[in-house]
Amino acid sequence: MLEVYLFVNPIGEHCLAAENSVLELVSARSEKIHYQFLPLVNLNTIKDIMLHQNLDSHNLQLRNQVFQTIYQASLDYKAALFQGKRRGQNFLISLQSALNFDHYSYSTDLIKQLAETNKLDVDMFLEDRQSALAKESFESDQHVACEMNIQTHPSTVIFNYDNPEQDYGILIEDCQSFELLNQVCDGNLAGVTALGQPSFPDKSHKLHTL
Repeated sequence: MLEVYLFVNPIGEHCLAAENSVLELVSARSEKIHYQFLPLVNLNTIKDIMLHQNLDSHNLQLRNQVFQTIYQASLDYKAALFQGKRRGQNFLISLQSALNFDHYSYSTDLIKQLAETNKLDVDMFLEDRQSALAKESFESDQHVACEMNIQTHPSTVIFNYDNPEQDYGILIEDCQSFELLNQVCDGNLAGVTALGQPSFPDKSHKLHTL
């Protein structure tokens, strides 16, 4: 059995590509895969969005607005997950697509529309997105990220319980590649050096053992 954790920015374009790669992995492989997408909110997340949107990173008011948007989007995703994993993930993907490809602005009206599109109970969803339970679930995700030393997004952690020689997790930073994920799941870690740095042709990928 494989266990896959993908830490994402809930409004990020690159994270959408990573999510699709994980879904492709789940579909392509024969063994059972437990997987989940976890929202990640930290300084790197905020910096990435401000850079992507050409915002002044020194403007504290803008930084706070970006933080609040990412944080609330994370709670929206957690609230959607309360109505089922598949619906929650579809909501997340729809939100990222709407913001990055359809160029919508984040708003309550957009969130309501996406909730309806993804067949959520809208009244329940609107209540849950403001609930203490959603906030607690979000904080739990941040605790997991801290334990795994997750700093950037998208970051993927893979545990292969079918391989007795691999009693550790593999952390892949900034990976949107199905091919690389599949290679790691096959136990091919030839690209990892003694310091945990890879020698893959694409130098943007960073692998570490946990």
